[in-house]
Formats: sequence, structure tokens, C-alpha cells
Amino acid sequence: MPPERFLPDRPTLRVDPILRFQRYRDLAQVSPVIREIAADMVRIAEDLAAPDVAFVTRAVDRVTADSATLLDGPTFSGRCFGTHLTAATDAVCFVLTLGPAVDARISEMAAGEELLEALFLETAGWLAVEDAVRKFRAHLNARVRPKGQRLTPRLGPGYVDWPLTEQPRLFSVFEEAVLPVALTEYCVMTPKKSISGLFGLIPAA
Repeated sequence: MPPERFLPDRPTLRVDPILRFQRYRDLAQVSPVIREIAADMVRIAEDLAAPDVAFVTRAVDRVTADSATLLDGPTFSGRCFGTHLTAATDAVCFVLTLGPAVDARISEMAAGEELLEALFLETAGWLAVEDAVRKFRAHLNARVRPKGQRLTPRLGPGYVDWPLTEQPRLFSVFEEAVLPVALTEYCVMTPKKSISGLFGLIPAA
């Protein structure tokens, strides 16, 4: 089965989470200038983000205490699979990106020594990624709930104890499909504002 695509709506972001992420503890004391810069970066991130998800649903062949194997492969290693996927019948493997525009604008700002702007836009970009992940998860939930299934927590290479070096194995489930994300030789995704992983499908009961 070829990969499916899901295009989340553009993100709607807020200033306060960006400030909290940057360790501004008392938001009431943040200067108007700083808050205005953060608001500007929110608007830029919302304008430039173009969320795009490619995903494939594969049957789960077997799960052990420290690995999971999809039907016809591959096998992923990590105790997180024994913790979360033991009841899974299927896995939804995905790659998600905001596209290259946010990364490009951050680089332009850094090159122009707009360092605070670049920092805030970097943060806004990752918050936009998380916004897209939430929308994708809601999309999947709406599909599987009528079938009596629910999603496990999201697992991804480089998180918990799933090695980042297994990123190519995850990408292999997409076979020869053209994806909105590419891998470097160091298993890092480009565009940078991208995330990959899988959700297990387990009985809702």
C-alpha cells in the first residue's frame, strides 16, 4: 500500500509558551519589546509553516521486551516497544515536516545577527511541529476509533531508548515513495523542522 498523506491546517501559536520555553519565569515582567519580538516570530512561523505528513500502516508481526518487528520487516530495537506495543496489531509509521521555509528564515536571521529573533522563531517552529503532530494524532484517532482501536503513545528514533541510528529502518517502510523529508548520512532529517515515529494501534478496551 502506498503512503497516505495528511495536510494539517497551518498552526495557531501563542506567545506565552515561547517565552516560557526560553525561561522567562514571570511573564508579567517580560518587557514589551521582547513580547513584541516573540509575537512577530509567531506570525512568521504561522505564515511560513506548511505542515505535511506521509504515513503508512503496517501490521505488527511480533513484539518482545526490547524490540518490535513489522510484518515483512523491519525490526526496531528498544525497551519502549515492549512497554507500549505488546497489544498492538498494527503500527502507523510517519514522517512529518513543516517544509523548508521556517528553517531558511531562521538561517537568514542568524546570518543577519538577528539572534533573538532567530531563537524565538526556532522555538515557534518546534511548537508548530508539535501542533501538527497533535492534529495528525486527532486525524488518526478519528479513523481508528470506529474500529474499536486507540493509539499508543508516540515513539520515535532518538527518543526514549529507540536509537536514532534506526531512522533509516523507519524510512524503509515507505519503500520508493517520494517523501517530504530526507535523511542525511548522520540519520538527521531535512528540513530540520521535521519529526518521525510511529503510533501503535491497540484495542480500545
